[in-house]
Amino acid sequence: MLDMIAVGEILIDFVSTGELQFSGTVGGAPCNALAQAAKLGSRTAFIGMVGDDAFGRACARQLDELRIDRTHLAVTNRADTTLAFVSLDESGDRDFTFYRRPGADTLLTVKNIPFDRIAQSRVYLFGGVSLSKDPTRAAVFYSLFKLADAPVLKAFDPNLRPALWEDLDEAKALGRKAMGLCDILKLSDEEAVFFSGCQNPLDGARLLQETFQIPLVLMSMGAKGCSVLLRGDCCHLDAVPVQAVDTTAAGDSFFGAFLHRLLQHPFAKLDEVSPAQVEEAARFASSAAAITVSRRGSIPALPTMEEVREMQTQL
Repeated sequence: MLDMIAVGEILIDFVSTGELQFSGTVGGAPCNALAQAAKLGSRTAFIGMVGDDAFGRACARQLDELRIDRTHLAVTNRADTTLAFVSLDESGDRDFTFYRRPGADTLLTVKNIPFDRIAQSRVYLFGGVSLSKDPTRAAVFYSLFKLADAPVLKAFDPNLRPALWEDLDEAKALGRKAMGLCDILKLSDEEAVFFSGCQNPLDGARLLQETFQIPLVLMSMGAKGCSVLLRGDCCHLDAVPVQAVDTTAAGDSFFGAFLHRLLQHPFAKLDEVSPAQVEEAARFASSAAAITVSRRGSIPALPTMEEVREMQTQL
């Protein structure tokens, strides 16, 4: 049985290293989160599509290096592998420019979804970027409806990227639709405000949890730490203090590390998970994210188990 299987975008992140200078790494939110879990020891597989080009082959090699099963990584000659150019400000915050008109990641269909394999996994991870374009959007939603009664946990990261949406009202509506189909929701404080309409992020996270009956909600707040809401109870954890260099994969690192650590506990349903176990997983994930933001790049910045443990001993 797989610990985690993810569907969605795998692309090349070109992170700015100077004016018109960029360093390329494999990225994409579901891929990054899965990579973090794999680096920590989870058994993983990825479902996605790349172009028949050098960038697509680089994505395949990266999955192989991480020992992520890429049986379900499809290749198309109808579009190129998606590219994202990431510019950073002095605090490490990002601005994205996408080359995706279309991108290969948008062409995934129902035929590419291995329903039986997902059903036999512990976690099915999906993200909001996949909901921005058909046919991938339709394929992901179909998989969620088809697997609604399967025991696999559905984990959703809205990962709002306004540049990828022609209509932000549609982004909100589809994100909220997906929230009604997930068991674990990870969102940023800005996304909590956007999707809930509340001015206070924590109020927004609470409202979303209550409205869509989501057992577990994680809200990351950058340097302000994170809040974890389990069945209505909430705890807040301060961020691990580090000098931020690049926040490109911080949220993905947090989510992947959290899911990895949570799965170390034996449980069949989230109802069996205790607040203490969730808090411990969040502390572990916060350490992983702190290491990630102190480095440049996406997947190369993600820490190993030894690095996370070392970080925790210093706290």
